[in-house]
Amino acid sequence: MEITKNKLLSGSLPVLLQIFFISSALAEETIIQQEKLSFERCLKAITTSQDKLSIAPEVEDVSDQKRVAVFTLVDGTLTITCDGLESTVTVSTSTN
Repeated sequence: MEITKNKLLSGSLPVLLQIFFISSALAEETIIQQEKLSFERCLKAITTSQDKLSIAPEVEDVSDQKRVAVFTLVDGTLTITCDGLESTVTVSTSTN
């Protein structure tokens, strides 16, 4: 009886690990908004979000026409990506 419990446990462990890793991968990042917006207005949206959230973001200047602002929240992150070449803003979230 003890041997069958060990076999069952050792056989189900890889399946449980796969479920864990797949659910973690799926929860990585979710785009909540993507639209056309000028680069200047997008930068203003980052400043407005900073004021409303009362949190300073980590800002990365990818190029002179692309900027990424990451706000660290209690339950994850909020990312605002401004792309001046495509005139788009992308807002995404990820949870811990």
